[in-house]
Amino acid sequence: MKSKACYCFLALYVLFFISLLIIVLCTEQADLHLSLTTLWNGTAQDIFFKYITELGASVPFFVAVLLLFYRVGDAVVVLVAQLATSLVVYPIKSLVAAPRPSLLFSTNFPDVVLHKVDGVTTLYQMNSFPSGHTAAVFSLMLCLTLIFNKKTWLSPIFFVLAVLTAYSRVYLSQHFAEDVLAGSAIGVAMTLLIFMFYKRKTYVWEEKTLIELCRRSVK
Repeated sequence: MKSKACYCFLALYVLFFISLLIIVLCTEQADLHLSLTTLWNGTAQDIFFKYITELGASVPFFVAVLLLFYRVGDAVVVLVAQLATSLVVYPIKSLVAAPRPSLLFSTNFPDVVLHKVDGVTTLYQMNSFPSGHTAAVFSLMLCLTLIFNKKTWLSPIFFVLAVLTAYSRVYLSQHFAEDVLAGSAIGVAMTLLIFMFYKRKTYVWEEKTLIELCRRSVK
């Protein structure tokens, strides 16, 4: 796990986390949300963020399937990291039961109309904190950084994809800034823990592809 790629990702993440934390602490929740969703929007942005948000939905599992044909151990660690992240995120969601932007604004600021994106038909009402999509995408991108750790140039690309996905959750008014902040922290923390414990010992099957394992089992 000690690689330039990992250090690069984590250094960028620390800067992101501290910067967003300061902004969240110094700005009213509603004001910050409106600033993030109305000061920079348009048709192109609507389309872009509507699709990139999927990186925190089903994409991690498709990536895990693809990794089965690269190295089975890497596919397993992506899935385990996603599972561990979900086991932390969703109990907190239920426990905190924080209102999402659509509910908060309709209740407290009925005259304010949130930016709406064509094709996004459902604006969820509750369980806003933390953002599950953000936790999932930060977990995935850190996993990919650690898996392809010899290609340091990929690290900032993975990080930017994670941040853009996190921002999409705010842009689409599914979450507040503090939701994505907490989600990102959970995703990063759980992934690091999984790699620390899971990678202590390497088994032969981990280095094989799914096809190689199938051929071996047939013999």
